[in-house]
Amino acid sequence: MDSPKVINFILEREKLKAGTFAKAIGVTPTQIYDLQSGKTKKISESIANKIVNAFPIYNKVWVLTGSGSPIEESLQQVPIRDDDGEFFTENHNNVKFYNLGDRYRMVVKLVPFAAYGRFANECDTLEAEKEVWEEESFETDKIVHGKYFAFEVKGESMDDGARNSFEEGDRVLVRELDRMHWKDGLRFNDHPYWVVVFDSSVLIKQIVAQDLEKGTITFHSLNPSPEYSNFTLEMDKIRALYYVLQKKPRTVKY
Repeated sequence: MDSPKVINFILEREKLKAGTFAKAIGVTPTQIYDLQSGKTKKISESIANKIVNAFPIYNKVWVLTGSGSPIEESLQQVPIRDDDGEFFTENHNNVKFYNLGDRYRMVVKLVPFAAYGRFANECDTLEAEKEVWEEESFETDKIVHGKYFAFEVKGESMDDGARNSFEEGDRVLVRELDRMHWKDGLRFNDHPYWVVVFDSSVLIKQIVAQDLEKGTITFHSLNPSPEYSNFTLEMDKIRALYYVLQKKPRTVKY
């Protein structure tokens, strides 16, 4: 696949126009037009880096050469261990840590489906009902602070069949980003996937753009089906944002 086909593949899959795509990755529209037309023969290392930084789902080798799989398969997944570890400590946000020797087992509250609606409609903050909510385990190499939770994925909007996608039943470890940090610019190149709370919805999406002047954030679904198109929200209308740190694939029972 040559460079024009690579660019057109990405634009078609992301449902973006060349100018919008150029703005999202931080280049001029002319640079994208020239790649589309073949005037510029090869995607440069610099532009490839900008593409994979803005859209981490794409494989950099494929962007540069057109060879191999278009989709990057690098989302951190939770390893499976039999050892539960020995209790080590609990932080002030009720996250527990168990010593595994070289790492820690991190135990957080799993937000139940029933809490989604209450959280979106009634609550300003997500507070676990300790006696009701289940727990979920992940692994970390250090003791961390801040508000961490687990969410279970519902629906197919983030499932495109690739390893990086999120299937119904997968569970994700998230950390809340305080609203005071939103205006500084979201680090969505480092953390592309987010749980967003707005109106009566709690969704997991990929953030592909933030316009600080307009105060908006653009969200993207991995599923290429037309029903899952990109949408933009005003930051003032967003209730909460949590960035995804790890994914634990759903357990398949036979």
